[in-house]
Amino acid sequence: LHSGTVVGKLEGEREITLGFVDLMRDDYIEKDRSRGIYFTQDWVSLPGTMPVASGGIHVWHMPALVEIFGDDACLQFGG
Repeated sequence: LHSGTVVGKLEGEREITLGFVDLMRDDYIEKDRSRGIYFTQDWVSLPGTMPVASGGIHVWHMPALVEIFGDDACLQFGG
């Protein structure tokens, strides 16, 4: 699922992007409106999804992208 990015042309707010990334990865997440999480979610045994970042990102964004997403994300670079 596309989580948005904090860099590139689909740039979004850092805290909300990080909230979406946590929502995709965690089994349980508390409501936190400042991070874009409007409901407490208990996903129980549903598998998580992988956050995807794309849209105007390039190799020079890699340090920021790894800091934001870690090493468990799909980064789509184009030309």
